[in-house]
Amino acid sequence: VQEIIDQVLEKLEESQVPMADYALKSSGAAVIPEYTSPSFRNTADKVLVYSLPVLHYVRSPELILEKENHLGNCWPFHGSQGQVLIKLSVPIVPRAVTMDHVSGIMLDGDGISSAPKDFAVYGVTEEQEEQFLGQFVFLAPLNPTQTFQLKNELSGFVSYILLQVLSNWGHPNYTCVYRLRVHRD
Repeated sequence: VQEIIDQVLEKLEESQVPMADYALKSSGAAVIPEYTSPSFRNTADKVLVYSLPVLHYVRSPELILEKENHLGNCWPFHGSQGQVLIKLSVPIVPRAVTMDHVSGIMLDGDGISSAPKDFAVYGVTEEQEEQFLGQFVFLAPLNPTQTFQLKNELSGFVSYILLQVLSNWGHPNYTCVYRLRVHRD
């Protein structure tokens, strides 16, 4: 039992990122639905009332703004390309983003194939001016938590971050984003 506890604690230490997260829902960050790709509707998962199917279960994009990171607790969207616009908890000059995917022995090929691969990040001001902050490759099969330094220097604060997923690791139906964190200096 102690060996299992030690392994879990070691994994927790590995996944810690020692920077504040300005895209955390509990701190006031939110997803802007009108600029966010529609969620994937899994026709196999249905909400039942008295054993009768009522509606399909749909996961909210706001899941990517929460700390909880376990298998299946992700935001899926159709295909391999999609986007999400996040209103940050406070306006900042962003310097890095951290992308998280789930890890563990229960993760199968579908779990890795649905992870984002290529993605781009934009800063967006209150006046809706976009500035490209970088394009990256998320190597989820090698490391489920990766921090990316943003390439372009902003001249001022941004209130929003736009994440554009450009490809995934091969899943034909959907891409699943577990968490995106946004950091400043």
